Amino acid sequence: MFRSLSNFILLGNLAYACQTDWDALSQRSYHYQKHNRHAKRTEVEYPPTLSETESILVNSFDNKSISDWSYYYTHGDHLGSHNKSMAEWTAQKWRDAGFDAWLEEFPIWVTYPEHSSLTLIRPDNTSHEANLVEDVLAEDDTSSYPNLIPAYHAMSASGSVTAEYVYVGRGTRADFQVLKDAGIDLKSKIALVQYGGIYRGTKVKNAQDNGMAGCVIYTDPAEDGDITEENGYEAYPNGPARNPSSIQRGSVRFSSLYSGDPTTVGWASSNDSARGDVEPYNPSIPSIPLSMKDALQLLAALEGNGVSAERANRSGWKGAFSNITYDSGPTPGALINITHLMEGYIAPVWDVIGVINGTSPDEVVVVGNHRDAWVIGGAADPNSGSAIMIELANALGKLLAKGWKPRRTIILGSWDAEEFGLQGSTEWVETHLPWLQTTTVAYLNMDVGVSGPRTNFAGSGEIQTFVIEQMKKILYPEGFDGISTVYDMWFNSTNGTISPLGSGSDYASFYQNGIASIDVGSSNGKTDPVYHYHSNYDSYHWMSTFADPGFRIHTAMGQFLSLVVYHVADDPLIPWDLPHAATVLSSYFSELNETVSTSDVEGLDLGPLEDAITEFTKQAENIDNIGKQALAFNDTNMLGVVNSKYRDFPRGFASAGGLPGRETFKNIISAPGIDNGYGADVFPAVTDNVNGGNQTAAQEWIEKSARAVLRAAEILRIGE
Repeated sequence: MFRSLSNFILLGNLAYACQTDWDALSQRSYHYQKHNRHAKRTEVEYPPTLSETESILVNSFDNKSISDWSYYYTHGDHLGSHNKSMAEWTAQKWRDAGFDAWLEEFPIWVTYPEHSSLTLIRPDNTSHEANLVEDVLAEDDTSSYPNLIPAYHAMSASGSVTAEYVYVGRGTRADFQVLKDAGIDLKSKIALVQYGGIYRGTKVKNAQDNGMAGCVIYTDPAEDGDITEENGYEAYPNGPARNPSSIQRGSVRFSSLYSGDPTTVGWASSNDSARGDVEPYNPSIPSIPLSMKDALQLLAALEGNGVSAERANRSGWKGAFSNITYDSGPTPGALINITHLMEGYIAPVWDVIGVINGTSPDEVVVVGNHRDAWVIGGAADPNSGSAIMIELANALGKLLAKGWKPRRTIILGSWDAEEFGLQGSTEWVETHLPWLQTTTVAYLNMDVGVSGPRTNFAGSGEIQTFVIEQMKKILYPEGFDGISTVYDMWFNSTNGTISPLGSGSDYASFYQNGIASIDVGSSNGKTDPVYHYHSNYDSYHWMSTFADPGFRIHTAMGQFLSLVVYHVADDPLIPWDLPHAATVLSSYFSELNETVSTSDVEGLDLGPLEDAITEFTKQAENIDNIGKQALAFNDTNMLGVVNSKYRDFPRGFASAGGLPGRETFKNIISAPGIDNGYGADVFPAVTDNVNGGNQTAAQEWIEKSARAVLRAAEILRIGE
């Protein structure tokens, strides 16, 4: 069943007028690591006191039910464009909860391998054929499914290449520069790089930019902290260490340049859409992911040749194989053959949209999670979030059955094709953008709800204080020393760090179009069971045995999310902290100042941006006081005025023309860094030009960014 969202909301409104600090998730969690601390530990009431409505929500979450939803989602192929039946099942579950839900279809660009192989040819003419699918494990039922999805890089180019290869550390620009400075000719060779540090697609782009013919990206034990076989831990399925055959799939699109369908960058994809060339947005060389077991063979063949790890002197260059020297090579006569034939085509994908109409027609809250996965399982990514979303729908349904109606309309989104480049959510936002920018108070994202016990979140400054307060109300599962609440786990895991938003999940299109957003989840640390990110072993068996036996962490994360949704949707005053938003802006300015002061660019005047933040701070404090007074006196007219300004002011941060060279990224406050792909740079257009040594453009964007901050401040203005 398909229908126009805007028409549905209009009809509904008419009716109611008469919504880590550890690189455990590899690239995806990078944006939790790099920024300054923004929160201090505060006191927590124990046990927490909940209102009657909060108690109904919290007590509605059942770990056995969440386990059932997880089992369903993790036992069928749900790669983007493969999963309409799962979309229909999700919509029906939401209808069963008591509100309307439907599918919205988008035709998008997808890629799938017709053939992939990698062969090592040693100097003695012996060879090693890599296995591009994980081992079958008797204990893990989905590892033997006949329709397993091969390990591949979406958006990779096709090609058949036989060439010498060189090891390039983590594949950063600086890593490649080490080899060039040593006189190693990179042209037409194949790059062998570790996962980690920066986004995988940026590694491929760096290889491409250096004239290389292909790229192989492998998982090193260095990704796994203390939990390795070498440290005495058994490998999955017998223990918490990584299974040596595990392979990290993923997209290698140029994620810092765009989100969404690469054939419709900047406009919505539909059956009659114009289609552009994908070449500027995706690699032109083939790339293949590899397990640590097979990578060990390639690394061993380079020993004694090229640049040593000691000479390279680069952080992350030397991995954690104790018997490998991590020399760069090339080794004369040692070759790799990559044969990778990729099919690219337009195919339909299906977002599921659910709606609980509120009493205010002009205020909407969107909460979402993507449904597609690289593998049959996807127990953590994304279906820990998907299972929680079903239980969230049921919890909200219990309130509806008691006659509750939220002040603000709640929209639930189950996005498709996130793994191909945030395509389902981006195309939905682009399709409904004018309405969303007029009405949306916030977008709340949960992707990897649980891959381990360590709670984290990132997001807009005005939301942060409120989110932290909701954490304090949720008891954390027993078994973690000194941890009583979700807040305790969050603070112990992050030391109070709250990062800005970059990219890597479905919040991107909302946030980049000036909609306040958060991204919440929990991940593993260096002493927790290894998360088999984007591998066949991200399975129900792994989740229920190692990551979250009993699905108790799932339950706590769902309870936490439910309170966030409830209060944003139903509080008389939208629960934002505008003075804190100003404080966060000031901290980002300090970070930018440090970037400028340590760069080669001289003579920049940051004064306009500093003055703009001062004005924003003034207006933030003023409207905060007015909002508190309106709430205290129950002044509904003034509450309406303040709420509309709380809703709208982030629109001021969105640059109409987009950031330089990347039109789908518009937020002048933060965006994915050009060189890391997922992790956030603050004041990104300024930072990009400072890092590029372009003083004139950097000064221009200081002034443009200042005008954007002043636009946001002007929206907040009351009185004067």
